[in-house]
Amino acid sequence: MAERLEDLNLPVTAITRIAKEVLPSNTIVSKEAKTALARAASVFILYVSNQATTIATSRNKKTISAQDVLEALSQVDFDCLIEPLQQLLEDFKSTKQQKKDTKKPTPNKNIDATDDIIDLVDDDTDNDIIEL
Repeated sequence: MAERLEDLNLPVTAITRIAKEVLPSNTIVSKEAKTALARAASVFILYVSNQATTIATSRNKKTISAQDVLEALSQVDFDCLIEPLQQLLEDFKSTKQQKKDTKKPTPNKNIDATDDIIDLVDDDTDNDIIEL
């Protein structure tokens, strides 16, 4: 666990980047507002994580799954987030699968080299027999 309460806060720089993406370009966010956003986001994540942990524990699981988080969001009345998060999860899974599919297996050079040596030995043996 975190030793200090501040250790549980999200980095203010990450929150600032997200806020800049969402807000109009001419909006200025004060330092106190950035800190407040970071703390609010941290509290929200801790709250939903706690709910998801409760759900997972009730199912005798030790690991929180995405389904547990989605169910926790529903329990804390954030149903409006469930559909977008499900879409993001599907996109993430498909991207992960595409990366997995595009990886080409590397040929095992030891096997290929051994096969070549065996072929050479067989060829030499045949030639030796013919020459005798």
